[in-house]
Amino acid sequence: MRNKLLAGAYEVDITPPLGVNLAGYFNVRKADGILDNLYAKAVVLKDEVTELAVVSCDLCVIPKEMVTKIRSLASQWSGIKEENIMIVATHTHTGPVTTGLLAGEADPLYIDFLIRKVATAIAMAQKNLGEARIKVGRVTEDTLVFNRRYVMKNGSVVTNPGKLNPDIVRPAGPVDPEIIVALIEDKVETPLAVLINYANHVDTIGGTAISADYPGVISKILHKSIGDIPVLFLPGAQGDINHIDVANPEPQGGYGEAERIGKILSEKILESLNDLSLIEPHLKTGNSTLKIPLRKPTEEDIHKAKLLLSSEETGFSSNELTAFDLAQGSLEVEKVYAREIMALAQLDRDFEELELQAISVGELVFLGVPGELFVEIGLAIKKESPFNYTAVVSLANGGSGYIPTEKAFSEGGYEVRLARSSKLDKLAEKEIIREGKNLIESLRLQDRR
Repeated sequence: MRNKLLAGAYEVDITPPLGVNLAGYFNVRKADGILDNLYAKAVVLKDEVTELAVVSCDLCVIPKEMVTKIRSLASQWSGIKEENIMIVATHTHTGPVTTGLLAGEADPLYIDFLIRKVATAIAMAQKNLGEARIKVGRVTEDTLVFNRRYVMKNGSVVTNPGKLNPDIVRPAGPVDPEIIVALIEDKVETPLAVLINYANHVDTIGGTAISADYPGVISKILHKSIGDIPVLFLPGAQGDINHIDVANPEPQGGYGEAERIGKILSEKILESLNDLSLIEPHLKTGNSTLKIPLRKPTEEDIHKAKLLLSSEETGFSSNELTAFDLAQGSLEVEKVYAREIMALAQLDRDFEELELQAISVGELVFLGVPGELFVEIGLAIKKESPFNYTAVVSLANGGSGYIPTEKAFSEGGYEVRLARSSKLDKLAEKEIIREGKNLIESLRLQDRR
């Protein structure tokens, strides 16, 4: 007899007011316009034994302390266990600052509003519970994903070395072109929500206007095709992946680029809907906490940072400072890193606690990790997974910064440079692969009992 599944979905507008700091770059950017609104999109699933929620938010990162507050409030309003709620950031770089990283501080009034809004999306999704079913499939799109770390002629590895750079030898790592699509329908096959997992950075627009970036474009296109339903974008292992083709001389930025990427991905997603497989709706969840040592600045690091910050030199003037400026040796970026060193020197702990969360629905499993995983880590977990469909989800239930491979630390590049956005020890890779596989396998064992 088929297990009975209930599902509900809901989305709320979380667009901040103008004037908030925007996240993701090395310089402070004040929002002065709105290209499209931001949303928190929630799905609640329930069977005879388990009730859980997944929510995708158009934000760059959601710090652990905010996750804890959202879970607590959502659980209070809905009765869903806190540990059964997965809260994911899409990683848009044109969303508001939610925690102090690199540049800009969060607006506490907006953060209070945001916590209640995300919890509301979860509680309202639960109120919409009704008989449902889930179909899942996969499709690939490999023309939009590029490993952004490149081996150069001098043997170094550089992140975003620039288009047509003659010193580029090859990409330093692979990509993951797989798109996993899960469609939730009601009992008469009317779509209720779509979940999408894809490994590519959500950072195409730049500038100072608020936008959900290409996941927002996907939502708009799917709304026209299959109905005005929540479309949850769950970023894959995208820590070293972006959309920039260094062999293409044309610029690849601005809202037009978000529209281009969103259109291509939407076409692939709509194509996949014709070939989805109905899955048994057995729900399982599991959580595990890893204690990963933190890298700390040395006395020499601190001394150099103090000297740089005391300098009157300002470097060149720029309205926008990204990882491209890091590759070019910007003095302004160096001062940002000096401030990061001083911030890390004030940390009063030696470990970071990473919560891994696994949710399975029949042959589909989601593994959430609170950081920006390098693609090799996601691919390793997928390769060993006993499920037919494995979605590795970055920036789930927190944001502990980049999680590079161990070899990346000896190679160099932006993602491994010490900052609050890159502070985990190099053993994080092996620990996450080991514990992620164990967690996924434990859900499979539960299914077989």
